[in-house]
Amino acid sequence: LDEARRRYYHHHYGESTSTPSSSSSSSRDKDSDDSGAHQALKKIEQKHFELFLALLKSICDVTVFSNNPGIDLHLKLRGKKNHEGFHCLCGLISASTVLYNNFPNAE
Repeated sequence: LDEARRRYYHHHYGESTSTPSSSSSSSRDKDSDDSGAHQALKKIEQKHFELFLALLKSICDVTVFSNNPGIDLHLKLRGKKNHEGFHCLCGLISASTVLYNNFPNAE
């Protein structure tokens, strides 16, 4: 797993995560490189999660909006409306993502 993270970091940032040197300084460099790579990986994972939440919210909003009276996109395209339970679930997921994004960070 650590090797995969190093390759990912090297691929996306083009930096070497370890340099050949003496064994004592090599282990120190490797530890500092690992912590830097770990922090970069955490930032990337956080950004991916934020993008996932934004996409999920958008999909749920479009699904809810397209099933509203007056729009009835599903009724026009498929001949029937979406199930109200699915409509409600998408609305709850969308509202939950907004609450999660606006919840104050503990940091």
